[in-house]
Amino acid sequence: MYRQIIIPENTQLLLQLPSEFVGKQVEVIAFTIKDFSAQDISPEESQRQRLIDEAIEFYKKNAVDFSKVKKWKREDLYD
Repeated sequence: MYRQIIIPENTQLLLQLPSEFVGKQVEVIAFTIKDFSAQDISPEESQRQRLIDEAIEFYKKNAVDFSKVKKWKREDLYD
């Protein structure tokens, strides 16, 4: 897959594809990426995003760092 986001300066675009695309079916799609502002977000979406952000913050704050836990082997159980 080849993806590139650009800002065109005029209505024409010259597209250069990777050499491995030659001889294969290729789909080209062009669409604008909507800029989201605070006005575009519904109150429900804002509440949902706030809950997601709080959950991520909680898990980052309370996460256990397993890289510091001593490694053990099954044989260690019998010592």
